[in-house]
Amino acid sequence: MAETAASAPPRVRNAESRAALAMLIALTAIAPISIDMFLPSMPDMAEEFGTSEGAVSLAVTLFLFAFAGSQLVYGPASDRWGRRPVLLAGLGLYIAGGLVALFSVSVETLVAGRVLQGMGGGAGPSIASAIIIDVYRRDRALKAMAAMTSVTALAPMLAPILGGFLHDVASWRAVFVTLVSVGALLMAGYLALIPETNEQRDPHALRAGRMLGNYRVLWTTPIFAAHAVLMGLLFSGQLVFISSSSFVFVDDLGLSEQLYGLSFGLMAAGIMVGANVSRRLVGNWTPRRIVMTAVTAGGIGSSTMAAMALAGLEGVLFILIPMIVVAGAMGMSGPAARATALTPFPQMAGLASAVMGFSQIGMASAYSIGYNSLLEPGPVTMTCAIAAASVSALAVAAAVGGRGAHA
Repeated sequence: MAETAASAPPRVRNAESRAALAMLIALTAIAPISIDMFLPSMPDMAEEFGTSEGAVSLAVTLFLFAFAGSQLVYGPASDRWGRRPVLLAGLGLYIAGGLVALFSVSVETLVAGRVLQGMGGGAGPSIASAIIIDVYRRDRALKAMAAMTSVTALAPMLAPILGGFLHDVASWRAVFVTLVSVGALLMAGYLALIPETNEQRDPHALRAGRMLGNYRVLWTTPIFAAHAVLMGLLFSGQLVFISSSSFVFVDDLGLSEQLYGLSFGLMAAGIMVGANVSRRLVGNWTPRRIVMTAVTAGGIGSSTMAAMALAGLEGVLFILIPMIVVAGAMGMSGPAARATALTPFPQMAGLASAVMGFSQIGMASAYSIGYNSLLEPGPVTMTCAIAAASVSALAVAAAVGGRGAHA
């Protein structure tokens, strides 16, 4: 655990600087930037390669799976060898994948490059969170993670705009030139600003027995398991909205594509507002109180939304306004939940951070796939699926009891 800023060694003070925190936030935003900047170019890429849009969409879904799975490698590897060499290796792989995609002449090569990008990009958020646990105490870690949440919510709003501009001015290859440049800038900035922060390296962290033992410790520790499941459930509701809302708002409720884009941006704004509220409450409220307040608001908002849909009240605002509340609840609870779950494990911060990130994406992906496989997107099915996830998150938060306040 980090010492106070006044007594901490120079390397820790350097890692706590504002410039270093900005770099950690940028590393966390690598996933939404890499996914959303690419979206406006997909139709033209399908036409150029003479393939279906479904084939090109694999460049998104397989990127996400590679991104999530690679975190389970980077986390324990950084516990073994240190944060610095592992993160640099990941960014190098991210750059290499971007170059493969940039010079691709077939959809197969494009997808291969995106998989490499995903495998490399997973180092960013998993190791950035571990660095925060290395150098910050819990309340200050919560503030730093709230800042991360704000930026990662902003990235999906801005990345498609920039990607569309690059596509219109040059071509889809300009998007990958930008992503390769982003990777290089992140590597240079990390080398310049952040020293090695892992002072408790575990030489056995990558051994199968030690890894299985560490997984068992994490998932049998109620405070970690509860908050990891809680975050997975909250993100499950968000992913259902992301995957279904265009069909519901545009096809079922008659919203224009332009206004749909604005409504989607309001969700990101809700997450940002929630994260900033969480940051301002640190020191006045316990993390448990922040989480309980947020998930209670999300449960009420989502239940109200589903009840209105079941009652036959159809309209964009009947979904949009409660969803802003639900998004705000995710932004408010996320930093407190992550800080509470991760700070008890400084000796395996890399693994704990990776497992939390992977479980959140994995649980939400499974939930969204199940929803889309079993149900037809519509106002009732979408709102009920979101409400089920949000209310389940509230139940998990309540079940953890007072443990969250005494981590």
